[in-house]
Amino acid sequence: MTGGSNAGQSAAGRAAAEILLAAAVFAAAGAWPTPDVNEAVYLTKARHRADPAWCRGDFFLETPDAHGVFFAAFGPLAASVPLDTAAWIGRVLGWLAVAVGFRHAIVPLVAPSWARVVAAALFSVAVRYTPAAGEWVIGGCEAKVFAWGVVLAGLGEAVRGRVGPAWCLCGVAAAIHPIVGGWAMIAIAAAWLAGRAPAAPADRPAVPWAWLAAGAALAAAGIVPVLALSSGVDAATVAAANRAYVVDRLSHHLLPRTFANGLVARHLLAIVVWWLLHRLMPATAARRRLAWIVGAAVAVALAGWFISLAEPLAPVAARGLLRFYWFRLADVLVACALAATAAATLADAAACERVAPGKAWLPRVAVAVLLAWDLAAESAHWPVPGRPAVACRADAKVNPAAWADACAWVRDHVPADACFLTPRGSATFAWRTDRREVVAWKNSPQDPRSLVEWRRRIDDCFAVRDGSGDLVQSTAVLGADRMREVAGRYGATHAIVPLDACGLETLPFPRLHANDGYVVLRLDPLTAGESPAGLP
Repeated sequence: MTGGSNAGQSAAGRAAAEILLAAAVFAAAGAWPTPDVNEAVYLTKARHRADPAWCRGDFFLETPDAHGVFFAAFGPLAASVPLDTAAWIGRVLGWLAVAVGFRHAIVPLVAPSWARVVAAALFSVAVRYTPAAGEWVIGGCEAKVFAWGVVLAGLGEAVRGRVGPAWCLCGVAAAIHPIVGGWAMIAIAAAWLAGRAPAAPADRPAVPWAWLAAGAALAAAGIVPVLALSSGVDAATVAAANRAYVVDRLSHHLLPRTFANGLVARHLLAIVVWWLLHRLMPATAARRRLAWIVGAAVAVALAGWFISLAEPLAPVAARGLLRFYWFRLADVLVACALAATAAATLADAAACERVAPGKAWLPRVAVAVLLAWDLAAESAHWPVPGRPAVACRADAKVNPAAWADACAWVRDHVPADACFLTPRGSATFAWRTDRREVVAWKNSPQDPRSLVEWRRRIDDCFAVRDGSGDLVQSTAVLGADRMREVAGRYGATHAIVPLDACGLETLPFPRLHANDGYVVLRLDPLTAGESPAGLP
């Protein structure tokens, strides 16, 4: 009994160490200054849900929710501590969730503990550099990070042949993030059905109906509210919303013809390398199951690609389908399979010999150098005390230091009920100021009616009315009359304008604050005696 107890404790200790080391690897890639790309979206909405008085009247924050489980879970935290603190707490929890799920997925595929940590490091690299559609797992505090952690745990159940629990775990993921979990459920089901074909290995257990019902019920908690967002909306509004979503706002994730150069090639290369390594390794039931599931994910992506080819011929139907992120699952599962298979190859001396005959050490040294280089590169963005400040990724399209200064001044000096016109590239205004804004390009709603309204606000604030469809960086570029028009329509009382905005010097609005990048304006005419003297 004592020997068995000690062995169990030793195994648990190794598992905990592997999880903590994997989480540290993920933290190395994800430890950017706050807020990260989507944190300014998710955590502000979560805070507003828990405290509706915060930024009351903000257009985006008051649109219907598509990730209710996440907002319910993180709303109280976001409303009770500073948003930066909430983000770091959420990040740590997210990294741990992904680490737990990833380890559970690869245990049947990678035996040694050291190789599992290497697999986590390879996954960190692969999931950042091989996605075709720009999907990410290791990042800020947002719903899909936790959903991916649960999906990876479901993948671990699936490769063990436990399809029922895998289906239910992916149902939990769908409750957290309907797209992430929903596609995983489809892939698990497709792989299971394919594996039960007479020509396939007969190692696929039957799935009781109770498991299927439980997984579907769990998924319904996230999917049904999302489907309800389009309930009762007329077809024209849905079509306009889909165009705004797929073509205008998120084409870089949804439309293959707009994907960044090289991403598709890298993704295809990752598939080829994974498959070659898979063929090098001894066949096992777990590896066969993984291949079926990754194949199902790639098949989903291929289906999305064929749908995208129909967009010029049937744009309304194609966009209605493309909004469901057909490429997201393959982006992550290919990276996971590549990392696990590569680590298993490195742990197998015979497999290394097949990769580099006579020089089995060479693949291991090459991977060690790659991972060391990646760690050094990622350390450049860690917010370490004493080093020059690194801009958060959410502020990539503004002058970060000047933007933060202008927002801090607004937070400290402008009435709480003020409403702002902000530059088109800004994404952190509510986060930094606790004030509402008319519209932000980054903050696109999820329901059709709000999406159409979002697109209308974008056009009103930034579109040049010459039929070209061009958008400017600031409403100020369009002149004082346009600013008054927009302010009157949407209740704006103030504006933050880039200092290099064309025509800024002609605007007849009082300047309340300025720095080397932005000026804060009050949106009413200059009165006698007021002067912007001393301000640029």
